[in-house]
Amino acid sequence: MSNSNFSIAFYGWIIVLEMVKNYAITFLGVVFCFLFACSAIPPKNTKTQIRVINNSSFFLSHVSLFSMTFGDLKPKDTSGYKELSYDPLRHDPLIYCIIEETNYGRYLKIPEESTKYYTYVVDSLNNGIIYVSSYAGDK
Repeated sequence: MSNSNFSIAFYGWIIVLEMVKNYAITFLGVVFCFLFACSAIPPKNTKTQIRVINNSSFFLSHVSLFSMTFGDLKPKDTSGYKELSYDPLRHDPLIYCIIEETNYGRYLKIPEESTKYYTYVVDSLNNGIIYVSSYAGDK
């Protein structure tokens, strides 16, 4: 192999290696930016947070909304917020609870998707009917 052929082959390999290096740097830069962007910007919590307030004079046991359990609530007690997980094909838009060994249930208004916080208030129990009001609002 002559010197000129060797030089051409040598410079050809240098060009190939330079291109591989540039592609590798670009690839790593894209991967780094993607990973950085994913971890630097925390995901927004866009789901509605719901809670229950027991404004009645009764002890509510086994409180459940949209098939999500909220436990027991004493009179004038408030539950913590929970992320609404509602699938209309699997869950009922109902509040269930037990008051003095009797099961009660009532259909609820479903909050709009744009609502951040939504509160359901058990107002009273009268003639076997549980009365529930609701409102959207800040935490």
